[in-house]
Amino acid sequence: MRQANVYAPPAYNGLGDGSPPGYSDVGFDYVYNTVLQANANPTEQLSIMNDADFAWRAMYIASNTGPFSVRFSDSQWYWLSSARILNLNLPGDAADPFPIFPELLLPAGGRIGIDIQDLSGAQNTIQIVMRGVKRYRISGLY
Repeated sequence: MRQANVYAPPAYNGLGDGSPPGYSDVGFDYVYNTVLQANANPTEQLSIMNDADFAWRAMYIASNTGPFSVRFSDSQWYWLSSARILNLNLPGDAADPFPIFPELLLPAGGRIGIDIQDLSGAQNTIQIVMRGVKRYRISGLY
């Protein structure tokens, strides 16, 4: 039995375009890079570009040099979890990222809030990738 790859473009799965009417979805990743000092606990944000909305569909931790915990919010500071999640509990890599379901639509010019805490007791270099699509409005249709 063949299964669809939910992260592949719809055409690769033998389906028509999955973009909503009047929009065009284009694959895009936002990358969050940080270097945390020992036991630091900053609340930061990752800005969404002004050219299109971002439909956040998955995430993965590309690299880290020690343990940390993290939680994310949308543009209205609505936290997606009630507490920070240990990085070991966010499995996934570039080939099999941790899904965000249903997708989270973030407006152009919005942001992803990131509440992150170092647990290593030493300097910690971290890279987190937010995978999704830029959702462009097709002008002239509506």
